[in-house]
Amino acid sequence: MLLLAGCQDGGVPDAAPTQQTTEGGTGLTNPVWRSNFPDPQIVKDEDGYVAFATNGNGMNVQTLTSTDLVEWSQGSDALPELPAWTFPGKVWAPEAARFGDSWVMYYTTRAPNPEIQCIGVAVADEPEGPYLDNRPGPLVCEADRGGSIDASPFVAADGKAYLYWKNDGNAVGVDTWISVQPLSPDGTGLVGKPRRLLKQDLAWEGELVEAPSLMERDGTFHLFYSANDFGSDRYAVGHATSSSPLGPFVKTPEPVLVSTEAAAGPGHCSLVEKDGKVWMVYHAWAPDAVGSEVPGRTMWLSEVTFDGKSVRVEPPATTGARRP
Repeated sequence: MLLLAGCQDGGVPDAAPTQQTTEGGTGLTNPVWRSNFPDPQIVKDEDGYVAFATNGNGMNVQTLTSTDLVEWSQGSDALPELPAWTFPGKVWAPEAARFGDSWVMYYTTRAPNPEIQCIGVAVADEPEGPYLDNRPGPLVCEADRGGSIDASPFVAADGKAYLYWKNDGNAVGVDTWISVQPLSPDGTGLVGKPRRLLKQDLAWEGELVEAPSLMERDGTFHLFYSANDFGSDRYAVGHATSSSPLGPFVKTPEPVLVSTEAAAGPGHCSLVEKDGKVWMVYHAWAPDAVGSEVPGRTMWLSEVTFDGKSVRVEPPATTGARRP
């Protein structure tokens, strides 16, 4: 039997995309995308913003476009062709970053051995793609630790780049670790050795940690991650800090984003800046439809504020939040 990891998507066709509107144009109404859009990341380009998500809606990598982070339109498949060593159906958690004149995407997919998931890398000229993976095999594949998933790139203020990911230990009954390794200047390779940063060791985290995302703020590196069962209201976002992107990181004891009456299981976040403010994008279930295929995990926004090593993430709410 194939064991699946926390970011899985069953490949079931999604509900028809629905463009979100706001009330009176002054506030934010969540979710900002009401159809299935799991494991979201948002990047800024010259024309606005591009969002990526796990496979669905007939695409390997779903995309949306926006000029303001609030009103979104359906895009095309950012990774329409997969390399020969993998195949469609479980392309998860894509994230992209700019390296010079190119955009590089890191994505989870089936390994040459289909019992595990590993991380591929693809390159495009534009943030929305199409991305092409010319490598003969995965970029990261920890076969002895259950596989590797949830890759997230980070470029520090000094220009050095790093890749964060999780070994899929919960799929094989071993510890899950979030690891980091420096990236090559073009973003398509790894240099040096990987370093383990943190694993599941707090009560609220359950059996796993996953979905890392890093932000540098006033000399402090803030690592956000998700933990517990993605298909339940126990899924939440954790936080840890360090003076270096390579760690060591110290965890905040309790999660910084949890379920509310408006949204269940918020998680797999990434961060994006707009007009000097920081926004967390994440997926969440409707509280009365956890695990349901329709509408699935929809896309939400919450404002993040920083105070030294502390952060505050606005709780999930359908109305009342300020508009980006």
